[in-house]
Amino acid sequence: MKKMEKKKRKLNKKKRYFRIFSRFFIFFSFIFLIIFALKNSNFFDVTSITIEGNKNVSSAKIKKVTDLHKGSKLFVVSKKDRIKKLKRVPYIEDAKISYSLRGRVKIKVKERLPYYQIDANDYLLVDDNFRILENSDKKRDNLVNLSGFNVENPQAGNYILTNKEDQEKRNLLLELRNDEYSLRGNIRDIELLDSISTFTTVDGIKIEFGSYSNIEYKLKMLSLILKDISTTNKNAVLIQMEKGDSPVLITDGEKDSKSDKEENKNLKKEENKDKSYREINQD
Repeated sequence: MKKMEKKKRKLNKKKRYFRIFSRFFIFFSFIFLIIFALKNSNFFDVTSITIEGNKNVSSAKIKKVTDLHKGSKLFVVSKKDRIKKLKRVPYIEDAKISYSLRGRVKIKVKERLPYYQIDANDYLLVDDNFRILENSDKKRDNLVNLSGFNVENPQAGNYILTNKEDQEKRNLLLELRNDEYSLRGNIRDIELLDSISTFTTVDGIKIEFGSYSNIEYKLKMLSLILKDISTTNKNAVLIQMEKGDSPVLITDGEKDSKSDKEENKNLKKEENKDKSYREINQD
């Protein structure tokens, strides 16, 4: 009797496991069939595609990268993967993709803007996050010219100043764009050498910025000097940020008449007492 009961219990146990397995199998098979049917039906076909925000990247390029075109299946590739592919395009910073049940697709992209250019055989157009956007054969007048260092991989999509030893240069470029100093748009050329840097303003004033130390202090001083030059209409030629204890402004006195030069020298001596920089008139 005991042996029979054991056999029955084993048999019932097997039947119970089989029923559970069968139910799971039927359930997942049903789900698979639904997904398969939806993917291969016309219900989720793309009927139209609208693209917004693109100026430098063509709509054809965006459709190709996302693998979206009229008649394609929406859910063959996930939205996340499509956006990831779009962000690999050098000019595209961010993207959003939305679908409607009628198959209408809307792609909205945010493009990067060139801020710097580097003369390296071609002109490398670089955004303010130091990403190379394209290799251009034409120089643009509205961009900041960068020089003084090598670009290891000058291909669109790569980044400049990525090495550890370039961190000081990156920090300086970031600070130069800080609104606190009001220098954005006022600097035309930036030369970044290993130990020193030099700028040129849009008005042609050369700035010997010096080392990469005390960046914040020197930029505050530079901002004040440039503001004073603009206010007083000085004929500035050169600003030396690390010349002695305080910055030095060198002006060209050619605009002054000979009778005024001696008087201006005396006035500048008095002015220098109240300034945080020294002014020298080169005759």
